[in-house]
Amino acid sequence: MRQSFDETADPSFGEKHLPLIRKAMAAQGLDGFLVPHEDEHQNEYLPAANDRLAWATGFTGSAGAAVILKDKAAVFVDGRYTLQARDQVDARLFELRDLVEGGVTGYLETAAGQGQTIGFDPRLHAPDAVEKLRAAAARAGAQLRAVDPNPLDQAWGAERPAQPKAAVVPHPL
Repeated sequence: MRQSFDETADPSFGEKHLPLIRKAMAAQGLDGFLVPHEDEHQNEYLPAANDRLAWATGFTGSAGAAVILKDKAAVFVDGRYTLQARDQVDARLFELRDLVEGGVTGYLETAAGQGQTIGFDPRLHAPDAVEKLRAAAARAGAQLRAVDPNPLDQAWGAERPAQPKAAVVPHPL
């Protein structure tokens, strides 16, 4: 179990960050926001500065996602992380759901409302994933909208760790 943030042991972790994210969402006219685990390079293992899912939810596994809506939120993990997610994520704030069975698209179809706008950071989603998410939102009567800046990044603000600055190292073929 990888720990990116010392705060994950703090029971008020989600209570501190969720309102900040929702405030940033509201400022952009969003009813919801998608939080993938991936970063701009689709990496599985992230530096602390890019571990948005961990900062938002407390979950530090290497695969997962979250959907944050105005009045509810859900964290999605696969079977490898079921127990870890129960330990790290506040179930009063986030519904724990399966990443594979139904997943984010299934949740959007049932949780997003008619006329709602769900934001996503286009740097963090593969194009084929965006099309599936867009279709799921449309089935709910909602729309998916690419946003810049990322409201989670805005909420994280100055407390966000610095990006790593290690030198690039060439590897032999």
